Amino acid sequence: MKKGRKKRIVLIAAVLIAVFAAGAYAFMRSGAVAADTVAAGRGAVTERIEETGVIASRQVSVVLAKSNYDVTSVLCATGDTVEAGATLMTTDIAVGDSDVKSLEAQAAGVEAQLAQARQNVGRLWSLYESGAVSRNEYDTAETLEKELAAGLQSLRYTIRSMRENAPANRVEAPRSGVVTELFVSEGDTAVMGAPLAEIADMSDLYIRVSLQADDAAKIRVGDRVILTDRPDVSCRVEKISPKVREEMSELGITQKRVDAEISADDWEGFVLGGDADVEIVIEEREDVIFAPRKAVFSLNGADFVYTVQEGRAALRQVEVGLKGKDFYEIRANLAEGESVIVSPDEAITDGSRIVQTQN
Repeated sequence: MKKGRKKRIVLIAAVLIAVFAAGAYAFMRSGAVAADTVAAGRGAVTERIEETGVIASRQVSVVLAKSNYDVTSVLCATGDTVEAGATLMTTDIAVGDSDVKSLEAQAAGVEAQLAQARQNVGRLWSLYESGAVSRNEYDTAETLEKELAAGLQSLRYTIRSMRENAPANRVEAPRSGVVTELFVSEGDTAVMGAPLAEIADMSDLYIRVSLQADDAAKIRVGDRVILTDRPDVSCRVEKISPKVREEMSELGITQKRVDAEISADDWEGFVLGGDADVEIVIEEREDVIFAPRKAVFSLNGADFVYTVQEGRAALRQVEVGLKGKDFYEIRANLAEGESVIVSPDEAITDGSRIVQTQN
């Protein structure tokens, strides 16, 4: 019995294989093409611009060394919250004292030159009015006087700043905020004008994006923005730069770019300097017929889709409206629920027999 049952099973399997092979052969002989299809829908279509931005603060202060000195101690760390006037670090200002004296000597020399230049301007004005010298001679003397006055003012400002810092022997925070970066460590020598620390106001953040000029021309202040990783956060375009700048792409291509700022209602979880993938909504349309973007293709300057009619592909020209990321608005020649072929390949032509597979 077992042997006979085994023979019957083998016979049934052979018959099934033969039937399958015959069906496959008939399918190939019929010229039918398998294609993914989807029904045209009705709903909303949104046109968006996608870009990656950077989290930045509108209120950032870089603390600069006002003279040359050694950093004797650093009293803060990256991430610390500090108040305006708090001591960030202490310094050895011995070198700063000698710099002040050197600048004071320079200022005294410039002051003497300025006094002489002013006397010369007054003298030349009298001569100019009497016709003894030309206007050009007077203007040259006046220009020299202005240059000396500006130079003296700059020296005095530098000396005053150095004096204000030197007696306290410390570097203070110019604003309240978070220490986002330290450029020196204990024992380092700071050079006048070099950065010491960066302090940012974390309550005044924004997303800075660099858009291609063509895309920037499409957006407006107030446009809604979707954060890819945080779609629950309400965002909008806050500011658009009025200036186009040139930027070199990673491929070495010069591009024209425009900077824009995006605001958000909630910054919890965001990190200064971190990336943010954004989608700027240019236009939205509700209750429209739409089809997958991959179902629409261009032919001789017009837009077409393949519908499926009675098992065959039917080439149909359509009118495309708003172009979304995944779906296009179809304004004419397509009804809700009609099947369209997604990503039709070269094997599909008008009238091809189609075996539908739902996408």
